[in-house]
Amino acid sequence: MSKVLRIGMIGCGGNGRGHLKNLVSRGEVQVVALTEPSRAMLERARQEIPALAEVPAYANHRQMIKHNELDAVGISTPHTLHFRQVMDALEAGLHVFCEKPLTTSVAETRKVIAKSRRKRKVVVVAFQRRLHAMRRFMRSFVRDKAFGRPLFVQSFCSQGWLSGTRGTWRQKLALSGGGQLNDTGAHIVDMIFWTMPARPVEVTALIDNRGTEVDIDSAISYRFADGALGNISIVGSGPRNLFWEDMTIVGSSGQALFLRNGVLYASTGTETLEFKSFGRDGDRVGHFIDVIRGRARNESPPEDFLPTIAFTQACWKSAKLGGKPVKIRY
Repeated sequence: MSKVLRIGMIGCGGNGRGHLKNLVSRGEVQVVALTEPSRAMLERARQEIPALAEVPAYANHRQMIKHNELDAVGISTPHTLHFRQVMDALEAGLHVFCEKPLTTSVAETRKVIAKSRRKRKVVVVAFQRRLHAMRRFMRSFVRDKAFGRPLFVQSFCSQGWLSGTRGTWRQKLALSGGGQLNDTGAHIVDMIFWTMPARPVEVTALIDNRGTEVDIDSAISYRFADGALGNISIVGSGPRNLFWEDMTIVGSSGQALFLRNGVLYASTGTETLEFKSFGRDGDRVGHFIDVIRGRARNESPPEDFLPTIAFTQACWKSAKLGGKPVKIRY
């Protein structure tokens, strides 16, 4: 591998441009090629990021991979396209940074895991919450012996997703693979698996598509392998001017942790504490580079995405069955 990490970016939409701005600001990285089928999106990326003015662009990721010397790719495209793009990059011997969801099925995720292991290449799923100092504090707090065994978990997320994504690929099942539960909701589900010491084993879900092709509002209850209970409310029909997220975890020792839209409280059983300082958050793109360079352990590998998509698929299945319980198959 060269001293400068040569990266090709697949997708120059809003998320893609955010990652590109991050990449071009790093001295040890060079963006050497782009894939973007939309001329308008490509021109917008070049206008916002002057460093991309002379970077060659392709309408197809396979052509980009074929005609450029690359070390890695970044992927920020409609969700159902991820699997083929990830697999082609790995087959070419490239490291992969991929927006969530990594894939839209358990079967696809297993194939990515097998391919990345066989090729011995890094795959990082862009779950930024895993690198947030507050979330890391929460994980340590819940897994401390003083907290006891987690008994109950409540997660809530409200977003104006229905109105905000109307008319876009996110509400087209063939491109998104699912709705709010598989989009912003993927972050919520991932935090449950990453924070809790046990995995959910059974789920029951009621979902309303609100007249669209994909899930918008989801009411989910589930049971962990160790007997703990949980529920998730994913509200995609919320107001556009307010994003809200809560999480509550109750432990057997009488302690509890309460996240209220970015503000964290803990109850010790005798007093309630508010935590305000957690240190510096990590950066997804920087983490990807550090993992490739051997400076960090991969905090978000494809193996960790498998439980999230397995849970999500079980929710969709339960909803189709009218809310009947469904075992989660990992």
